[in-house]
Amino acid sequence: MIKFLKKIVFSFNVIAIILLIGSYASTMVNPNVFWPIVFLGLAFPVLVIINAFFLLFWLLQFNRRALYSLIALCIGYTFIEQTIRFSSHTKTLNPEEKSLKIISYNAGLFGYYQSQWHVPSAVEKINALQPDVLCIQEFLNLGKQGFTTLDSIQKSCHFKYAYFENLNDSRKKGNYGIVIFSNYELHNKGIVKFNHPTGNMCIYADVMINNKPYRIYNLHLQSFRFKKKDFQFVEKLPEDNQEKLAQSKNVISRMKNAYTKRANQVTDIRMQFNTLEIPYFVIGDFNDPPVSYSYQILSKNLKDAFVENGAGLGKTYIGAMPNFRIDYILYPKTFKGISYKSYELQSDHKLLETVIAF
Repeated sequence: MIKFLKKIVFSFNVIAIILLIGSYASTMVNPNVFWPIVFLGLAFPVLVIINAFFLLFWLLQFNRRALYSLIALCIGYTFIEQTIRFSSHTKTLNPEEKSLKIISYNAGLFGYYQSQWHVPSAVEKINALQPDVLCIQEFLNLGKQGFTTLDSIQKSCHFKYAYFENLNDSRKKGNYGIVIFSNYELHNKGIVKFNHPTGNMCIYADVMINNKPYRIYNLHLQSFRFKKKDFQFVEKLPEDNQEKLAQSKNVISRMKNAYTKRANQVTDIRMQFNTLEIPYFVIGDFNDPPVSYSYQILSKNLKDAFVENGAGLGKTYIGAMPNFRIDYILYPKTFKGISYKSYELQSDHKLLETVIAF
């Protein structure tokens, strides 16, 4: 009887291992080829916990079957490291080194469409941190020339340069877009053009750091664009089966649309990376966790500020869903990570701060 039960447990163990390996594969499969595999990537943290449970179970039984889950977990060690850090790794800046402080923040239009206006509190926090480079996504620029949101932040936070690009998405008031503020002069500014209509964008500008040219990308990849009723559906499933089915199809359709568009955007951005002859930073809201096609493609040959100096799960999205780390600061390997912190303001995204040395 005990042997039979162990066989059943091992059968479930094998399924868990296959699903875990599938989550690794999700980072290599373009969602345009087979988009449902993204769900395995989203389930990665849960699959790790399940396989860790099986590993512990077999170890307590002194059973060699523990090796199967152990090997599966070891294969994905890099993904585990990108998802969770068990302790922070703050380092000391050496006397001969200079520091560069970067902030990334999805401002959520500063709460404008929730009948709020969070610019003053954001300015207060940015002023306290005094970054050298500030990248903001979902930026809403209101006001008249000389007295806009852009002017206010640039003057109040003492940035020497700013580059803002407006996205024509029929907002009722103001200009919606994405912006780079910098104390380094911005050159060769431009937009990465996506080959399909979207409410998202990617801009870039070149800077000189320590007499060397670098390119800074500030991006906001395709959102799920869930509506209020979608969040309500996830939080509380309706009792009516037909309504449940209809809402499920709606949520899945939005996810499919987002993942395929995001993959196209990643391809467009990566193509430009391949033509660059200078190092580059990738900063912004990917709308994808680390175990995803988007992250793995865009983070190639770069350091992740959280992986270098962060701790815990590092979740950056604090809204209803998805509750993951989806905002990133990636930088060239020639820089040394000093520290990484995140702060909750009024947006549904945390403000990220990293200090690196050169």
